[in-house]
Amino acid sequence: MQTQNDLSRLIANDTLKPQPCSIVIPSHNRCKQLERALQQLARQTYPVNLLELIVVLDGCTDDSAKMLEQLQPNFPISLRVLEQTQGGPSAARNAGVRAAQTEYILFIDDDVMATPQLIMEHWHFYCSHPDTVAVGPMSKPSDSKGSIWVRWEEFVLEKQYREIVAGKYKFTPRQFYTGNSFLKRDWIMKAGLFDETFKRYEDVALGYQLEKQKLSFAFNPAAVGYHYPRRTYKAWTNMHYLYGRYAVKIDTLNPDLYMVDTVHEEFEKRNRVTRYLSAKLLNHKKAQKGVAWLFMGLAHLTSLLKLERYGYKLLSAVANILFWQGFNEELNLTSASIDRNLKP
Repeated sequence: MQTQNDLSRLIANDTLKPQPCSIVIPSHNRCKQLERALQQLARQTYPVNLLELIVVLDGCTDDSAKMLEQLQPNFPISLRVLEQTQGGPSAARNAGVRAAQTEYILFIDDDVMATPQLIMEHWHFYCSHPDTVAVGPMSKPSDSKGSIWVRWEEFVLEKQYREIVAGKYKFTPRQFYTGNSFLKRDWIMKAGLFDETFKRYEDVALGYQLEKQKLSFAFNPAAVGYHYPRRTYKAWTNMHYLYGRYAVKIDTLNPDLYMVDTVHEEFEKRNRVTRYLSAKLLNHKKAQKGVAWLFMGLAHLTSLLKLERYGYKLLSAVANILFWQGFNEELNLTSASIDRNLKP
């Protein structure tokens, strides 16, 4: 982490002088959230004349294009809009990176509301860590009103942030989340862009390709964005199943990572009840669904009783059961089967 002396030295050497930067936002049918996210970016302390904003509409069928057309003439940041048939977040980000005309890329999601200092904090961090891929927090907003499974996500992520800051574990490509991240465009191009066959874990997969360039990864807690996720229960359960599938695919593409071995080792450290249920319910999808519904109901009950943290333990068990199913299922399939059989 940079110190005040580091910043003073950089300022004296004019090293901190802001440079042109491209902001890439993929979006799919989130018109209202997207508009709000853009308004937050318009309030940045970073010089707006150095910014270009590239919004990639990924198969949008709502009013997003119309909203952007109305916003463009008076928007303080140069705003470019790309429209494409739906290809997923990897394809959308790739389109934005290809179109970017600057050396630096800020990825931010359409449900992340940037604080005014977000880009400037990323820039200052880069200046003192020039060979580092930086990830800022997607923090829980004070007015969060998400479903209980979204609140569980917020709880888990905030705990992860605290542990990273406390130095309990090293920040790696597995924590490379593109909802709020800053890096050089050239690094992404050399890494081969995002793998468009990935519908989840696409940022982690890219992270491992970036690591091959001898780049470091770091958490920058000062570059704060507030996350407003909206996810159905079905999407939430499917997400964890897909995480398991794509963990195996990352191992297939990068056998030197021993990802499969790592997942096995991590599984052995899980709560005993979680390990038991994951093993017993493996390949029994109807039973998994029943247990998931039961645990979700109990989690709602704990919320009513103001004991929600106990409910989070139940939701963690569900997430692990589904991940373990996807992980083991993919071990017996070819990687190509992911795109043929699954939808994100």
